[in-house]
Amino acid sequence: MGLGWPTDGSPIYLFIAFVPLLYIENYLNHSLFYILLFSFITFLTWNAISTWWLSYAKRTNGTFAVEAYLFPVLFNAIFMSIVFSFSSWIKKHVKNKRIGYVFLVCLWISFEKMHLEWELSWPWLNLGNGFANRTEWIQWYEYTGILGGSIWIWIVNIGLTESIIQYKNDKNILFLYKRVFINIGIIFFMILISFLIYIRCKGNQYGRTVNVLILQPNIDPYNQKYSISKNELVSKLKRLIDQKISYKESMIIIAPETMFPGKIQIKNINKNKIIFAFKDYLKKKSPNTVFITGVELLTLYHKNKSKTSVPIFSKKTKNMQWIDIFNSVIQIGTSENIEFHHKSKLVPAVETFPYRKIFLPILGNILLNFGGTVMELGKENSPSIFKHPYLGIKIAPIICYESVFGEYVSNFFRKNNVELMVIITNDGWWGLSQGHKQHMYYARIRAIENRRYVARSANTGISCFIDEKGEIISSIPYGKEGVLSGKIYLNKKKTFYIKYGDFISKICLLTTVIILLYAITCHIINYYHNNKFK
Repeated sequence: MGLGWPTDGSPIYLFIAFVPLLYIENYLNHSLFYILLFSFITFLTWNAISTWWLSYAKRTNGTFAVEAYLFPVLFNAIFMSIVFSFSSWIKKHVKNKRIGYVFLVCLWISFEKMHLEWELSWPWLNLGNGFANRTEWIQWYEYTGILGGSIWIWIVNIGLTESIIQYKNDKNILFLYKRVFINIGIIFFMILISFLIYIRCKGNQYGRTVNVLILQPNIDPYNQKYSISKNELVSKLKRLIDQKISYKESMIIIAPETMFPGKIQIKNINKNKIIFAFKDYLKKKSPNTVFITGVELLTLYHKNKSKTSVPIFSKKTKNMQWIDIFNSVIQIGTSENIEFHHKSKLVPAVETFPYRKIFLPILGNILLNFGGTVMELGKENSPSIFKHPYLGIKIAPIICYESVFGEYVSNFFRKNNVELMVIITNDGWWGLSQGHKQHMYYARIRAIENRRYVARSANTGISCFIDEKGEIISSIPYGKEGVLSGKIYLNKKKTFYIKYGDFISKICLLTTVIILLYAITCHIINYYHNNKFK
């Protein structure tokens, strides 16, 4: 699994990765302890290899935060081993391998869906993400999303395992070759379908276009970000924009996550000096252009309004007030109206404290101490879209971690006729590692699922343009300052995935419940008959 994971790995390994575990599970006679042990070792190894880059995260005092690596690796391995072991227990009680394997696949898909929704969300290693560096294999994700890729991996692994087990029992070499050939055929059949879709996918290259500038300022998030002055930052961004901006053309300029220094109160957003400076700059340089960038916004309340609100004492009113801070993206134009979207999918243990009532008394603030703050952020419950005031283009503003959540991103396009996806992020926290590469590659999957061009601005890289087939058109390497200019094709067409989202998870959840009820019934009947016989 580690060798098969993006970005340097080859996903062909994913089709054989679970064979040893499935084979061992078959010969352990459903010994729950040993199945749990071997599966935990398996999943711990995979998590440790695939997400080792998490160890690059630092605390606010500059020391390396080992817990930022150990917690997700250990907890995710535990969750995965529990899912696998429980499915083995069910297989034992239904006494039917096929039903047992169906339960394993459906329970795993339900687990992956849960990882996209609950407070401990960590869908980074959802199996379908494993093909992010082979987008030519998964063009059918526009129908299934990443869950289709997860099922594909499990089907082939189970098929190959059963081929080996059957051969061990009857020594029929021809049957083994036949079954192996069938499973290899499943791999190539899905790749063939993907290539056919790829050939037929012509996009909207004769429709509307928009000129986009992507900025990559390359500011060190640990040190330089907090030492650079506001004037220096503004000058740096203007210098980058000046390289490509056009007075005559309407454009979209994109800068990374939390680009502006300090925190801006939403109530006084139009009075902020930096925002006013960029408004004035656009009026002089390109009056029909908008500037989209990341910023921390805050709201003050006279009473507690949310679970993330923090009480503060106001010197002006000499009363207690409550404050909510948001990781946000704003759109600045020459008009008075400033549009903004708050991040909805917050990073567990960095931007939000998962299941606070349970873990806070045990762990204290250790979970929030390596994210640049020890305060939980507020979040938005529903996606907000931007509209270019001069071109009428609707834009989906995606912030960092949000780009890993397939159905969440598709919600921007479901009802709003959004034509373009913008992703702003800061991946400098993990240095020159696989972290920023994997994150960028996952954005390619979002392009395929929604058949939209993606304009991605990352502080230290990789900033890039991605087309509707998931191909990287142009990019700026990690660790370099620069600006990208490109013409983006717009598209309003809704894919099957936009319309129906993770429909596979609903089918799998229903199947899981049915098989679980069947297993419980079988267990009760067997228990009754055994006692009656005694």
